Amino acid sequence: MNNTKKVEWYDNANIITNSIIVLILLMMILSQSFAINNNLSTVNIFRNIINHNINYFLVLVYFISLKTKSGKKYFNYLNIFLVSLYFVFMVTSILSVFQAVSLQSLLSVAIKVIMFFYLLLSMFRDTSYFKELNISKFPLDEFNNDWYFNAQVILSILLLAINLVLVSSFDGAFLAILDCFYVLLLARYIYLYREYLDYKEFSKSVKKLKKNEEVEN
Repeated sequence: MNNTKKVEWYDNANIITNSIIVLILLMMILSQSFAINNNLSTVNIFRNIINHNINYFLVLVYFISLKTKSGKKYFNYLNIFLVSLYFVFMVTSILSVFQAVSLQSLLSVAIKVIMFFYLLLSMFRDTSYFKELNISKFPLDEFNNDWYFNAQVILSILLLAINLVLVSSFDGAFLAILDCFYVLLLARYIYLYREYLDYKEFSKSVKKLKKNEEVEN
């Protein structure tokens, strides 16, 4: 009898990682293709690459690096890179609100703020910095894994709904849908890693308890 439990695709970290890589590549290619089709000047296309796609490109570097031996070896350092990257995204997003306040910009800020703290409290957790900086004592660490993931899902869907109502072209609507999927996949990736850490800590506790019982007996 086969007792192997089937793992759904959304619980498979490898599938999630590969999906993020493919999705980012697709968004970068399509955004430039749409820019060319809309007859944007070379300067505007280049500006679009710098201002928009550079963010996706840097995240892409992180996930592609995870596929290499060096990336697996220096996994925690890559996590520090990703957390630092989203700190910059968060600050940039907050500053942009002062230029144009709207429901879209506020939702975008909320998504990036929650994503940053979700990354900080999850991807830093297996590093020495987590204890050294007393991150575990940070108030937002009290929220559980499901809360962070569900918050990202709800906010991302709300932002997508608003974007679909306001965009005036198919190109913009399609990219908005892809961007929403990207946020959801990234949130799921963090969710799975945090689940893994919880399971690892639980296993250590069980082994320690059994060892203490053996000593007492």
